[in-house]
Parts: sequence; C-alpha cells; structure tokens
Amino acid sequence: MEESKKKAYLALNYQALLDIKNSGEFNASNYNRVFRIAHAFHNLALSITENFVGFNEENFWSSVNGLEREFGSIHYRELFENVVNQAES
Repeated sequence: MEESKKKAYLALNYQALLDIKNSGEFNASNYNRVFRIAHAFHNLALSITENFVGFNEENFWSSVNGLEREFGSIHYRELFENVVNQAES
C-alpha cells in the first residue's frame, strides 16, 4: 500500500475516534451511530498495527458507505482523499 494511503487511513482512524468522543454521553439516542462508527473502524485500527497486511479496502469502504447512507457521514471519504492528495503533492 502506498505511504499516502497509509497516512490517510491513520487520519481516518483518528477522526473516527474523535467522532465517537464528541458524540457526547453514550445513550440511547446516539448508540446506533457510535456503534456503527466503532464497527466500521475497528478492523482498520488492527490493520494499522499490522502494517495493513491482509487489510481489505473494499470491505472497509463498504462499511463507510453504510455510515454515509445512514448518517450522512461523508467527511470520512473527503478526509481520506484530501490527505492522499496532500501526501502525493
């Protein structure tokens, strides 16, 4: 995997943790969103520690697409593309 994409995935992992942290008190109203973010990103965190060996980008982005559809969370894809573009320039 290209270094620019590795850097972008690190940024995504950090952003997901911020989104969970900034969701406020964990309660019934935000449970599904917080759970879905954690579910989408938990394998990414493991893959980062293993230098992306066996990481399936298609499966990861499928989960992120679900977040986009259900919660309008388009900022993950935008962040990824911005970091990749900055790292490549």
